Amino acid sequence: MNKESKHAILAALRNYPSPPVDQQKLEETVEGAAEVLRQTQASRRTSFGEFYMTQLRFISWKVWAVQLLIVLGMGLLLHKSIQEQNGNVQLVMLTSIAAPLLVIAGIQTLTRSLSCHMMEIELSTRHLLEKLTLVRMSLLGMADLIGLALLAVLMSAWMQMEISVILLYLLVPFNLTCFGCLWLLNRVRTPSCGYYCLIYSGLVALIQTILMFNPSLWLFESSAIGVWQALLMLTITGIAFEVRGVRKTCRSLETASKIFV
Repeated sequence: MNKESKHAILAALRNYPSPPVDQQKLEETVEGAAEVLRQTQASRRTSFGEFYMTQLRFISWKVWAVQLLIVLGMGLLLHKSIQEQNGNVQLVMLTSIAAPLLVIAGIQTLTRSLSCHMMEIELSTRHLLEKLTLVRMSLLGMADLIGLALLAVLMSAWMQMEISVILLYLLVPFNLTCFGCLWLLNRVRTPSCGYYCLIYSGLVALIQTILMFNPSLWLFESSAIGVWQALLMLTITGIAFEVRGVRKTCRSLETASKIFV
């Protein structure tokens, strides 16, 4: 296109009378576009159940496989020990070691954001980091509790013990492990926080192993049930307190990311 033709076209465009703008119709167009955008976003929004299932698939199958192996392995070991007619105290303490092991199996999933430098990716999603973390915690926690409940049912059937008492012996070390890991996650915000949680969980399992070979019989006497119940309530309270801390930690990380964006 030569310069004369270009100037002629520009002159014609300048001289072309533009239609008057109807302010009311312009506002109606803007409102209609905003409504279409809201409807589109609402149609794409996942429900809570869909989001839960998405996070269930997000957790690696290896985590579920390890947890299943822990439960099955502990069940087989328990069955073999019962056939060898070992003492009930040792069997209970042996089975309770599954509690910290189950926590160890899933702790890396919770700390992956920091340990694998995925925080920027997860903060860029349309779901809050707080929501992501709490859903993963609940999924892993429910899987652990189901595994412990299964072991309690097996112990109750094989050892002729009350299932409520067995659950008490299993839940206290489980809660202690969870409380310690949450305490570390709220205070150690470094890529190595997962390793600290693994070390703590390993120490809990080690202490239980030592007690199994050197059983403190008074811990499992009927007179000590009150102590176990008190520990259960204290650990539940501590976990609830630390979960609130996790929520605050996630919110502070999201706020910091918005400041530096």
